[in-house]
Amino acid sequence: YKKYRAVQQSDTLSQQAGELGGGGGAAPNINGGYDVWEGFAELVAPLVQDKPFFKGLTFEGGIRYSSYRVDAAGDPSYKTTTYKAGGNWEPVDGLKIRGNYSHAVRAPNISELFTPVRTVLTNLADDPCAVLTNAALPIAGRAPQSANLRAVCLAQGATPGNIVAIQQPTAGQANVSTGGNLALRPETANTYTIGAVIQPAMVPGLSITIDYYNIKVSRAITTPTAPDSIAACFGPIGAAQLNPPAGAATSAACTIIRRNPITGGLDGDVATTPGVFAGLSNLGKLKTDGIDLVINYSRDIGFAKLALSFAGNYTHDSNFQATPTSVDRDCTGFYSNGCGSLQPKFQWSQRTTLSFKQLDVSLLWRHIDNFIQEPADFAVNPAFIGNLQAGVASPLSGQAVDFSKTPSVDYFDLSGRVAVNDHLSLTLTVQNLLDKQPPLTGSNIGPTGFNSGNTYPSTYDSLGRRFAVQARLKF
Repeated sequence: YKKYRAVQQSDTLSQQAGELGGGGGAAPNINGGYDVWEGFAELVAPLVQDKPFFKGLTFEGGIRYSSYRVDAAGDPSYKTTTYKAGGNWEPVDGLKIRGNYSHAVRAPNISELFTPVRTVLTNLADDPCAVLTNAALPIAGRAPQSANLRAVCLAQGATPGNIVAIQQPTAGQANVSTGGNLALRPETANTYTIGAVIQPAMVPGLSITIDYYNIKVSRAITTPTAPDSIAACFGPIGAAQLNPPAGAATSAACTIIRRNPITGGLDGDVATTPGVFAGLSNLGKLKTDGIDLVINYSRDIGFAKLALSFAGNYTHDSNFQATPTSVDRDCTGFYSNGCGSLQPKFQWSQRTTLSFKQLDVSLLWRHIDNFIQEPADFAVNPAFIGNLQAGVASPLSGQAVDFSKTPSVDYFDLSGRVAVNDHLSLTLTVQNLLDKQPPLTGSNIGPTGFNSGNTYPSTYDSLGRRFAVQARLKF
C-alpha cells in the first residue's frame, strides 16, 4: 500500500497572472494526492545450464496488479495490470543474447491531475484571423476574410469593431490555457527489446552491449501543440484556412479558442485572453524505436591504466500525435512549434580516462547531431535566412544567418582527480572546455518551454566554459 500527496503553495504575487517574469502566467496552488494497493509476482527460472550451445538459458516473467484511488470528489478509481516476459540465452562463454516484452502503464501524476487551468505563453507564428499577415510568410497578402472565417473569429471573441484589424501575435507569442484533468487515466505501453552482450575472451577488458528497442504508448497523457489547436479549428495550414467549412463557428474545436476582447488577437492580458486551449487528455499516441550501443574497454598500459567507454544512441523514429485529429509527427532530427524537446538522430558520449597511482585524468566527448526545421512548419513559418542588418546590436550583425537548420555540436569536458592522502581527494572539472557556444535557432521556431533565448538550453550548453572543484573527505 502506498499513499502519495503533494502541495504547492504560491505566495500572493505568484498567484497573480502577469506580476512575475517568465511565461506570463500565474503559479497556482496545487493540493492533491492518491493511494494505491498493489500485488506483484516475479519469476527467474534457469532452464538449461552447461550444455552444448546452452551455457545458460534463463526465463524471466512478472505481473503486477494495481488499484488506484484519487483524492477527489466522486471518489475516482481505476485498476491496471502490467506484465513482462523475457529471457537470456548464453550459447558460449562471452556471448549473451537477451530479449524482453512488457505491457506497462503510467498513472497520471499529481501535477497532471490537480494543477488548475491557467494561461501562459506559447509560440505561434500565424493567426488565421489576422488581417495583416507576417511579411515573411508565404501567405502574405492573402485574400480578405471570408464570411466563414469572420464567423469563426467572432465566435472566438473578436468583435465587429476589431475583426478588421486583428494583428499577428506580438513577438510570435500567443496565450495558451492549460492545466490538470481529474478525468485522466493511466497511459499504456507495449515495449520490446532484443540485444546482445559480448565479452570476447581474446580481448580481455572489452565488453559490448547492443540493444534494439521499440516502444508504443497508447492513451498517452498529452496536450495538443498550438499549431494542432489552430488546425483543429481552421483546417490544415494553407489556403483552406482562409475559408473554414460552414458551421465551424459552432464547433467545440473553434469556440474553445478565446480571443482578446479589445484587439481580437490571441495575445494580451492573460486575465481576459485565454487564447488557444491545450488541456491534458488521454488522446495521444507515442512511438519510438532505435538502437543503444555501449562499449567499455580497459587495460594496463604500463605507466597507467587506460579506460575507454562509449555510450551512443540511434533513434530511427520518434512519433507524437497529441489527438486523433492532430498531425502525426516524427520529430527525429527536426524542430518546430509542433515538436517539443529536441530528439537527435545520433547522439553519443565517449570518455577516456588515464589512471596513475594518485591521479586520474578524464576527457568526456559529447556529440549531438544536427537538426533542420520540420518541413511542415517551414511551409508556413520560414526561418530567417539572410543577412542581419548592419548596425544591429548582435555579434552576427552583417553576417548570413540561417535559422532553418543547426549544425551538429561537440562538447568536451576535462576533469582531474588527485588523492592527497588516504582520507582526502580533490577533483577539478572544466565543463565545455572549448567554450562552445550554442547554435542559434531564433526565438519563435519552437515551443516556449524548450526554445528560449534564441536556442534550446534544455539540449545545448548555454552557459559556456565553467569550472567546478570538489573535495571529498573520508574519516
